[in-house]
Amino acid sequence: MMAALICQPAAAQDAVSDIESRLEADMISMPNMVQALAKNLGQLHYLRTLCFGATDQTWRKYAQSMMDIEAKDDAERRRKLIKSFNEGYYDQKARFSTCSDAVSTDAAALAENGRHLASMLGDPYREQ
Repeated sequence: MMAALICQPAAAQDAVSDIESRLEADMISMPNMVQALAKNLGQLHYLRTLCFGATDQTWRKYAQSMMDIEAKDDAERRRKLIKSFNEGYYDQKARFSTCSDAVSTDAAALAENGRHLASMLGDPYREQ
């Protein structure tokens, strides 16, 4: 019993480290931060609907609002943002099929990553 308690934090830390590595690789592969945020929102949308049901459209609504601002009159840019959102959705769909503690850990890391991206996008001195 004590061994299980001691090992659990290390396993949890490894899971967080794996998620952070995946998020970093995603950031490097994205052409810009706005598309990275769209992908992040797609990932969160899948996880939220997995745990709360298909009618929960919380993250999709945020993505829609973001796209309305970022690609209001630019159909090509909007298409790219939708593609990034869908990539994020299907990445998580391939990773998880049931709601679990691992989903909660992933969602927390993705939410933190989204906050970080939004903060960077709001910085007027940062290249976007």
